Amino acid sequence: MLGRRIPVVLAALCLLSLTVGAAFATDIVTVPTANQLKAGEIDLAAYHIELDDFGPVDNVRAQTLYAGLTDKIELDVHRYDVDEVGVTTIFNATYLILVENEKNPNVVLGGRDLTSEYGHASWYVAAAKTLNPPVGGPPTGPIYRVHLGLGTADNTLLGETRHEGIFGGLQVMVKPTFPQVGAIALYDGQDVITGLTYTHAPNWPTLKGGTFGDHTWIGLSYTFNCKQ
Repeated sequence: MLGRRIPVVLAALCLLSLTVGAAFATDIVTVPTANQLKAGEIDLAAYHIELDDFGPVDNVRAQTLYAGLTDKIELDVHRYDVDEVGVTTIFNATYLILVENEKNPNVVLGGRDLTSEYGHASWYVAAAKTLNPPVGGPPTGPIYRVHLGLGTADNTLLGETRHEGIFGGLQVMVKPTFPQVGAIALYDGQDVITGLTYTHAPNWPTLKGGTFGDHTWIGLSYTFNCKQ
C-alpha cells in the first residue's frame, strides 16, 4: 500500500511554478489553482523531495510537463521516481471557463489522476485573482494573487484526503522585476505548503524550494512557447 501512495505523495510538490514569462503560470504545489498556460506554452520541471520520517522511503525524484493545448485547455503529465518503490505517471487537465479581467477572476474546471491510477479521479473548480496588477508600466512593488478552490476528495497524497471542500491561499511576486523573487503560502485541506522561487533574468530557468507539511523540496523549472 505504501508503494501505491508515495508517488503521488508529491504530485503537488512538483507543481510550484512561478514562471518567467507568465509570473503566475501553472499549478502550485498540491493545491490546484486557476493559473493557466496559454496555447503553445510549455513548462518543464524536475524536483527532489526529501521525506521526513516516511517509512522506508527517503526521497522522490519527479519530472513534470505542463502544456497549453489551447488558450482554454491545459494538460499536465507527472512522472515520479520513488526511492525503493519505482516509477509512476499520472495525468491532470484543466479547462478555463472564465478569463480574468479587472472585475472577474480566472476560473477553471480541473481533474487530477484522470486515468484513476490511484482508485479514482478527483474534480475541482478553482478561481484566482491578482489584487494589484501593474497599471501604466512595469511593476514597482510586490504583486498579490489570491487562490480559492472547491473540490472532491483526492486521496492520492500520503493516503490522506485533500482538496475535499474549500482550499487555497496566497501567491506573491515579492520582487516582480528581474531578478524575480516569488513566495507562496497555501493550505490543501491537510497541510500548509510554503515555497520561494528565484529567476535571475528573462529566459532563465526558475529555482525553487520550500516545505510541504514536514517534508522539504527543491526544484528547477523552465517555461517557453513552442510557437515562437
